[in-house]
Amino acid sequence: MLDYVASKTVARKSRYHSPLAELFREQVLIAGNVPETADNYLSHIAQLAEYYRKSPDQLTEEQVRKYLLLRKQQLKLNSMRPIVAAIKFFYSQTVPRDWQTLRAIRIPRVRTLPVVLIPEKAWQLIDATDAFHWQVFFRASYTTGLRSGDARHLSIHDVEADRQQLHVRKTKNSNERIVPLPQATLEALREYWKTHRHPKWLFPSRANLRQMHLADRPVCAKSVQRAFHKVVESLNWKTPGLRPHTFRHSYATAMLEAGVNIKVLQSYPVTGT
Repeated sequence: MLDYVASKTVARKSRYHSPLAELFREQVLIAGNVPETADNYLSHIAQLAEYYRKSPDQLTEEQVRKYLLLRKQQLKLNSMRPIVAAIKFFYSQTVPRDWQTLRAIRIPRVRTLPVVLIPEKAWQLIDATDAFHWQVFFRASYTTGLRSGDARHLSIHDVEADRQQLHVRKTKNSNERIVPLPQATLEALREYWKTHRHPKWLFPSRANLRQMHLADRPVCAKSVQRAFHKVVESLNWKTPGLRPHTFRHSYATAMLEAGVNIKVLQSYPVTGT
């Protein structure tokens, strides 16, 4: 890509060899964004480049405008937001362009109620997960209320077993948090870690199952999403909007219904998206 050549597969693995791609990703990170945001932005620019089969620094304002109009017809407004953000960043920072199109575009924020699973349903989904590693991951996500990205980046040093809590250091907003850790979830994390014994990650990349202990990154977001939707399909659930993030909203709702004070709940990383 970016000299057009980053395919979707390359983008998925976050291995970019184009100097332009690397520069763009670095600039997104320097601007204070987390690696997941940088990878998502890069993926959106890769799709733009792939659509025209050109490096994005060679595109005209008219081409970008038509691409945005096309995507607007295909997607919901909230899905358009990260695409617009990526394109605006690329053409304002990486290859600056003084384009009226980018100055004028506005995506109104559409707020919808999150999809929530009642506890019985959440546990049904977890119990229906055949793969042990995903069952542990979904259990940890639901019982701690972490974002999927925060759960993926959990390290063995984040687990404070004696206090039954997680010290979450890598969050979307770069704010550290202390999160209660149920005993059953702690035991499940221990059992799964014994299967790979990675020196850092609780959920290392599974790209090489024989050498998971040598993985240089945690499990990827796409793998989590695929595993989640596979279980949902196996249950034949037709509820729209179900995704790994549903565990987070379901946890918050369950805590409120259990009588947890809203002020206490807000001190955990469970609000927002």
